[in-house]
Parts: sequence; structure tokens; C-alpha cells
Amino acid sequence: MLIVAAVLLVLENESNYKCCQSENCSKKYMTLLSMIFSALGIAFSGYCLVISALGLVQGPYCRTPDGWEYAFEGTAGRFLTDSSIWTECLEPEHVVEWNIILFSVLIALSGLQVIVCLIRVVTQLSKILCGTYSVIIQVRARWEYLHLL
Repeated sequence: MLIVAAVLLVLENESNYKCCQSENCSKKYMTLLSMIFSALGIAFSGYCLVISALGLVQGPYCRTPDGWEYAFEGTAGRFLTDSSIWTECLEPEHVVEWNIILFSVLIALSGLQVIVCLIRVVTQLSKILCGTYSVIIQVRARWEYLHLL
């Protein structure tokens, strides 16, 4: 995800529009590349979101009276609301709390990344289909024009 973010920041730099003969062609090419890398960002963040949710539902790997195992694997995530059964994990100490906090943060951040990349794909797609400016700017310009009348 860091590589995707770095590429997107480089593509936003105005001095990079020198790949084609015309400036308009170069801007559309950079917009297309930006859209492709944003789509990759959606895929990577979506993968993190799914894996984190599965890890949260499965529960931590810990030592129980029966040995090292996934103590809450068969509960389908019900252990998340019943803290009284968290004592089944003897070692490492507070592993259930750590597991819940870690995967909840990962789910929140990867969900935010999916939303940001999705907005970016939609914005870049509107730039490609509607010209250099996004649809939002065109609508705003028309609204300001109507107010002037």
C-alpha cells in the first residue's frame, strides 16, 4: 500500500506531464495511471480488510488447558461479546484484548483506504470521461453562473 501511495503522490506532481507530444494527452495518460494505481489500492486494502475480519472472527492462537490452539475458532465470533470466556487463553497474557484491538484498527484503516481509493477512482474516471475537470467542478461552475444571472 505504501508503494501505491508513493506512486499516486508522484503522479499528482504537475511537472510529470511530459510523456506525450501534447499536454492534454500526457494529463489523460497520468490520470489513467492514477486510476489504475487507485484500483490496486482498493484491491490491497480490500484484501487487508477481509483477512483482518477473518482473523478477528477466528480469535487468537493461545495456550489453553488443552495446549496451543485457536480457542475460539468454533464460536463464529461470539466470543467477542462474551468476555467471561476470554480466560480460556492462559498465555500470552491479554492476547484476546490485543487481538481485538489490532484487528479492529486494521479493519478501520483498511476500510478508510478502500473508501479513499474508491473516491479517487471515481474522480479520475470522471476526469477521463468528462475532460480535464471533474463533474463536481463543472456542476459548481454552472451553479455559480446561474447565481450571477
